[in-house]
Amino acid sequence: MHHKQSQQTSPQNRQELTQEKQLIRQNRTGLSKLIIEITASVFVIISAILPFLNNIVGYFTDVTVQLDNNAGVRSLDLDSAIYFLSIPVCMILLALGGLFRANRFTFYAALISGYFHLSTYVKFVFFNQNKISAIADAAIICLLLVIIVLVFLLDRYYRKIYLLDKFNNSTLERFSSILFKRLGKNE
Repeated sequence: MHHKQSQQTSPQNRQELTQEKQLIRQNRTGLSKLIIEITASVFVIISAILPFLNNIVGYFTDVTVQLDNNAGVRSLDLDSAIYFLSIPVCMILLALGGLFRANRFTFYAALISGYFHLSTYVKFVFFNQNKISAIADAAIICLLLVIIVLVFLLDRYYRKIYLLDKFNNSTLERFSSILFKRLGKNE
């Protein structure tokens, strides 16, 4: 009789152990995803700050110093060297942030940083020391509005896809739990 009770509780114990192991795996997976998302978000924030690195370093040291051994360049100062190196690193960090699914709000910091750089470039390249600053500001604001509208439309589209995916996943989870319950009763 004792043997029958142990056989009856044995499948139930196995099912409980399996569920416990699944919960532990889910918790570990959730924690790992959170750590990856936070790291990717930090990458995006750093990429938003990186183009300003030459200005930040300028507060602490003299960046007008000419660097030695510049192949193909007559002269290169520390300010320009830091800036030229920060741009590709910025793109790499943004790509990594997108690849590892950084928090979407951190990308707004990158957009704002890009806006300030774009306005600086347009004024410097086309209007040389802000002689026609109002036209440059108007053009940049129009460009920014177009970018904001496009980002909003893409965000709305991806939210719909995300909600549909979330619904499909929850439906599959409910179906699988019902299926496992029925399989457990048949054993």
